Amino acid sequence: MEELTHDAKIAVLRILNDIVNADNIIKDVELKYMNEIARSFELADNYMDEVNNLVTLQALAIVRTLSADLKKKIAQMMGKMIVIDEDINYNEVKLYNAVCESCNIEKDFNIEDYPDLSLSGQFVNPEDLMNII
Repeated sequence: MEELTHDAKIAVLRILNDIVNADNIIKDVELKYMNEIARSFELADNYMDEVNNLVTLQALAIVRTLSADLKKKIAQMMGKMIVIDEDINYNEVKLYNAVCESCNIEKDFNIEDYPDLSLSGQFVNPEDLMNII
């Protein structure tokens, strides 16, 4: 798989940061995963400054130009970010779906693959659950 450019790495982290913040609860395990990805991207310690300065729409525009293989990897990272805190939040899944749709990424996240995790947000209404899957 080809490498991501610096801008693409920051864009991926912007999207993952949006997922972290989607439920308004930031857990240590989510931050640890973000830092692991940043280290794997070989980014400087102040990478969050760049992430916070990138607008989500700019991040989507960057991701949209990537290859299908890279987009698949990004979808996997987003999926892991959703479940890493052992709770699947409705807003996180909606954001995942919106990114996939905006960037022409084939979705591979299925709530039913995680029967042991808790659901939070609007999942209490089964009709909402069916609309998001």
